[in-house]
Amino acid sequence: MNGSLRGVPVGREPIWLAPKFPTAVKGYRHEIDPLDAQVLSSLSLAAAPSGTGELTISALGFASGIVSFTLAAGQPTRCYTLLLTATRSDGKVSDYVFKMRIDPVLITDQPQAVLAGGFGAAAVWP
Repeated sequence: MNGSLRGVPVGREPIWLAPKFPTAVKGYRHEIDPLDAQVLSSLSLAAAPSGTGELTISALGFASGIVSFTLAAGQPTRCYTLLLTATRSDGKVSDYVFKMRIDPVLITDQPQAVLAGGFGAAAVWP
C-alpha cells in the first residue's frame, strides 16, 4: 500500500504479521529503523477497524531497537490494519503499517460487518 494513510505519507508496503485465532493473545516483535531507534521519544500503535469485539492492543513496549506488542480478540476472517507511529526526539515521525488476519474458528465463519471503520484508541509508549 503505497500512498497516504491518515494524511501521513507511507512509502512502504505493509508488513504482514502471522495470523492468530480470535481467542488467542499473541505477542509480536518488529525491528524499527536504526535511526528511529537511536533517538526514539514515543511510540503509538492503533488498529482498524475498531469497536466492540475487534482487535485490541494489550501491550506496547520498546527495547534495543525492537518494538514488541501484544494483540488480543478480533473477528474471525477479518483483516486488520495496524499503524505504528514512531516519534523521534528531533520531531521526525515515521509510520510503520502492518496487516494481520484473524483465522476462522469454524469452517462456517463468515465475515461480519464493520461497525467502526477507523483507527481506535492508540496504545502508547512510554
